[in-house]
Amino acid sequence: MPSSVSSVRKGKGWLVLAAAAFIGAASYTAGWFYASGKLEERATADLAGLAAKGISANCENLHISGYPFRLDVTCDSISWQRPNAGISFQAGRIRSGSPIYAPRSLTSEITGPAFVGLPGIKPLELRWDRLISSAELIRTLPSRITTDAKGLSIGVRGEATSAMPLAQIADLHLEASGSEGPLEAKATFAGLSLSDAAIGKIAVPPLSGTADVQFSDAASLLRPQPGPVEERLRGQSGAIKKAVLSLPSGGSLTISGPFSIDDQGLIDGKFRLSLINPPALAETAQTLFPEQRRNISTLLFALSAMPKDENGAPTITVNVSQGKATAGFIPLGTLPAL
Repeated sequence: MPSSVSSVRKGKGWLVLAAAAFIGAASYTAGWFYASGKLEERATADLAGLAAKGISANCENLHISGYPFRLDVTCDSISWQRPNAGISFQAGRIRSGSPIYAPRSLTSEITGPAFVGLPGIKPLELRWDRLISSAELIRTLPSRITTDAKGLSIGVRGEATSAMPLAQIADLHLEASGSEGPLEAKATFAGLSLSDAAIGKIAVPPLSGTADVQFSDAASLLRPQPGPVEERLRGQSGAIKKAVLSLPSGGSLTISGPFSIDDQGLIDGKFRLSLINPPALAETAQTLFPEQRRNISTLLFALSAMPKDENGAPTITVNVSQGKATAGFIPLGTLPAL
């Protein structure tokens, strides 16, 4: 008799647990669909708000996905156009959202190709194997944004159905952080190959590099405003903490130093240019420009007499005043205004 009572109690216990699990799952599901409805309403309202600002944005077949652990806004294709600035963007499917447990960690994945219009240049076509972007949000502003691309190709879009290739990049990583105070911008790339359309018949080997740049005022760079994008750099100051361009031969160029940009877009700065492994750089240069082999050898000899940095690399100081660059008394040319 006691064993039968115990069995009945156990059976009731399992029923209670099953009922609680069912109620919990049903409540969670109801909550997810309620939140997804609110998110869809917000996304639709944001699109309408952009239209009111003169920005044309379209999200084909906008819907919410990601159940049960994510809330993602998904579009079968996207387009964005700002006519007064001459900027446009069009791409394929996009999925953008965050996990339920971390609503301020936003990730986005876009399928290509993408068609990009920017003022002053021909329309571009971008293709990639994978493109993912992520952001950490503080209130409504991102405190950190990263973008990773693999197998990226860039071409000029003409009247023909296929684009004229300009460059290919095996791996690309972009990162920006800081919504108040200074803005930190970093970039890393590997396997950069340039086409004949970009540099002519010069057989440049695949390049890799990094850049770490700080700008003084993140808010003014991130704040929406009319006019070309590059004009936001006017009035900024900052520093190239370190930028490196590397060759497969082992040679590389490193540049660092402070800069400022005036209201007319002219650059002032003092930069230190270091040449890592000059013989390897000279060997590559002689391969690219065989007619200059003797001059390159002379330059290599001159580099040996130049000041060295802490790593023993020859170093040149380049001064830029109102866009005009000089190395000592030698003029190097004029940088274009931004």
